[in-house]
Amino acid sequence: MSKNLDMCRLLDLYGGLLTEKQFDIMDLYYNDDLSLGEIADHYDISRQGVHDAIKRGDEALAEYEEKLGLLKADEDRKNEIAAFKQLALDAFNECNAHRSFRSVAEKIVVLLESFDEKLEEYENPAPEEEEKKD
Repeated sequence: MSKNLDMCRLLDLYGGLLTEKQFDIMDLYYNDDLSLGEIADHYDISRQGVHDAIKRGDEALAEYEEKLGLLKADEDRKNEIAAFKQLALDAFNECNAHRSFRSVAEKIVVLLESFDEKLEEYENPAPEEEEKKD
């Protein structure tokens, strides 16, 4: 399942670099969860032809990621935001324990909410942001 999710993400990032037919086949396979037989019927080709197209597409997407590293860079940014969020949460907990630091703790809450928003944007980009990526 994880491999399929990774391929879906790679397809979203690099799908435009594939041929139209190859992209369509991979989209039907990974995103629409159609079987090799269903895709073969749709394109009037053999199941082996569909399998070969998907295999070549998988290899191409993996090569694009290896060379360009967009997925890794995206994951690195997400992890960095999560690490900053954890630091802010630790600071909040320390400040909240002391009455004299309550005002600082309130500011940290705003910071934590900002990190939550940024992480949410990475996990669920708005449709217009996805269009900008294309």
